[in-house]
Amino acid sequence: MQSNSDITAAVTLLKQTLPEMQKRNIATTPENYAVWYEYVSGRNASLVNEINLLDLNKTAFTSAIHKDLYQKHIASEREALVNQLSDNVKGVINSFLKQARQEGEGLGMYSKALQDISSEADAMQSIGELKLMVAQLIEHTKHREDAASEMQNSLVSMTREMQQLKEEVARLSGESSIDTLTRIPTKSVFIEDLETHAVMARSDQEAISIVLLEVDDFKLFRSKFGDAIADKVLKFIATLFKKNLKGADTIARYGEQTFAMILPDTNTDDAHSVADNLRMRLAKQTLSDSAAKVQLGTITVSAAIASLKDNESAEQMLRKTESALSKAVKEGGNKVTTA
Repeated sequence: MQSNSDITAAVTLLKQTLPEMQKRNIATTPENYAVWYEYVSGRNASLVNEINLLDLNKTAFTSAIHKDLYQKHIASEREALVNQLSDNVKGVINSFLKQARQEGEGLGMYSKALQDISSEADAMQSIGELKLMVAQLIEHTKHREDAASEMQNSLVSMTREMQQLKEEVARLSGESSIDTLTRIPTKSVFIEDLETHAVMARSDQEAISIVLLEVDDFKLFRSKFGDAIADKVLKFIATLFKKNLKGADTIARYGEQTFAMILPDTNTDDAHSVADNLRMRLAKQTLSDSAAKVQLGTITVSAAIASLKDNESAEQMLRKTESALSKAVKEGGNKVTTA
């Protein structure tokens, strides 16, 4: 959901864009609108300068000129961003492949060293030789530990870079990966990530669970206290939940007053504990808005959890969790239900 300031800014630009086009008798095609919206926003300095120069020379804004403006300042910028993203993806992958090759070579050397030490053990005749062999074994193993640690760091770094690239691709394609109000991932990102995590969990034969949490009676709360305070509460809840997650656990905004979490390597009992802990932490908060001098009281959530079963898809797990959440809400809320 966009914030009021975002909506106001967009409406203001819209009101300014159309008159600029109308006074020049410019057809309101998508391409033309994109050009003049950028012009009015002032974000594209080169476009602004060129249009101002055309105005100064009293040049008519023909379809040919608009096509040129669009190609130079809108389409070309988009193409440049796509090319840059492509180069970044290649760079991340090539870096990882190089690290993987080095790791493979290192494992081969380690294996050979162990074989050599094993062969020497057959001819060992003294304590001194035994000490030397153990020292060699420790040294080779330490080298492998260092290499493995470096490889793990590379994996973490690559994951972080790929996530950033993913967000850039989403932004470029006109999709937002981050909810503008709560600053956590959106529902579409959650669903995509859940599919990925489910495949990985099944491949590694590990558990994976999800949690859905819905703020109880939030429509009544919004009606009573207004949009501004309601939005502040949603931001507070998102921050509270995010701070209390651990490790690889992730959170997203799933709906107007609903949050979703992915808990990798977490079984049903542990997922229930996570959800119940979040429920209790929120219920203990006595909320107020100091700016509005309003006491808001306490907020509770209903929650549902589920773990991925054999021969079950991520979508099926999600659907049954939604049903369990609906049941928890109907039963009065402020509880955790297992799907």
